[in-house]
Amino acid sequence: MDIGNENGDTSFTNNLVGVAGVGSAVFFQQLRPFSYHDWRSIKRFLSSECPLIRAYGAIHFDATANISPEWKAFGSFYFMVPQVEFDELEGSSMLAITIAWDNALSWTWDEAIHSLETTMQQIASVVVKLKKEASGESILRKTHVPNKTHWDLAVKKALQEINTSSSELVKVVLARSSRILTATNIDPIAWLASLQVEGEDAYQFCLQPPNGPAFVGNTPERLFHRKWLSISSEALAATRARGESRALDLQIEHDLLSSPKDHLEFTVVRENIQNKLESVCDRVVVEPKKTVRKLRRIQHLYAQLSGNLRREDDEFEILSSLHPTPAVCGLPKEAARLFISETEMFDRGMYAGPVGWFGGGESEFAVGIRSALVEKDSGALIYAGAGIVEGSNPSSEWDELELKTSQCTKLLQLEVPRQSKVENLEIIY
Repeated sequence: MDIGNENGDTSFTNNLVGVAGVGSAVFFQQLRPFSYHDWRSIKRFLSSECPLIRAYGAIHFDATANISPEWKAFGSFYFMVPQVEFDELEGSSMLAITIAWDNALSWTWDEAIHSLETTMQQIASVVVKLKKEASGESILRKTHVPNKTHWDLAVKKALQEINTSSSELVKVVLARSSRILTATNIDPIAWLASLQVEGEDAYQFCLQPPNGPAFVGNTPERLFHRKWLSISSEALAATRARGESRALDLQIEHDLLSSPKDHLEFTVVRENIQNKLESVCDRVVVEPKKTVRKLRRIQHLYAQLSGNLRREDDEFEILSSLHPTPAVCGLPKEAARLFISETEMFDRGMYAGPVGWFGGGESEFAVGIRSALVEKDSGALIYAGAGIVEGSNPSSEWDELELKTSQCTKLLQLEVPRQSKVENLEIIY
């Protein structure tokens, strides 16, 4: 790590690969929707001079919806700067502590130090737990909301609305919540470790407020990445399984690229993101315009978009305008959101919402899909969605949900990679 140059500028020669944080030096949570004021409040604690100080968190999919009990600990949004943080860089690692205080928030220096001491004492017990071997969990029962019958009705209702001449709805994304009950409690950190094996070329995350459930996921979809004024985003839509052989995989890829229904679903997403970026950027480049992105179990149509923001404050504008994308909500956005709120029988919570971090000169957010909420003594809620456009078939879309949740349900019944033992650890503070 290069901590400075002859001009006094701070820079980092190694990119950040992963972060593990414990405790909150400062956190931000409200039941009301995330606002520009909240964004400014978070940014007050960040600085380009300390680029690795970051606020990590997530935002509710629909801030206008009522928050169900299982999501109460997250509120409408939840962000925190970790007290104790381990940063894995490409060529090195760093362990750091962060202390934040603000007399205006009645959070004094003494209170910040006392909270840090408590967190440091708790870390020792976490390390002891890592000595235990972790194994997969047997699924006792699985229930879906909606079930197959109600799913078929919802898709047919959406198609009827889309095909009505007086309707403006072009696409709507319907989701499913699957409750998984296991013989013993699911360890969200062990599950995250297994997702790292499953999820190459994707974002793995685990966010857990104090005394709350853990939001865990393995999402392939970037919402945006900003570094100074440079910004990039991705369009990801349409889904196929991977082939068991190279020849079959290429045939599936060809079918995906040539499908009119999938082309429509993808084009809606790509053009919407491009329009949003063009509203705050001088120039937007789309390259490639359409290709196939292959993941371990599935493949999608994909495009990359990039541009330059006119000013840094446009970061909040792009976050609030890009989310929710047509890939997780539909188009037009408000018509799709209303249809979802009237049709779905559960709270999406942070599923399909932005999940990521704000930094001093850089921020990055993914879309919280391929995700689950792990509850103590209650198993987990696994979420998945499918885009409904003209030509969609209820049974095919149900099969897509099964494909998307398979990475989570299969991992629960597999051995999780054994944790390495940590011995003779001395904590100094």
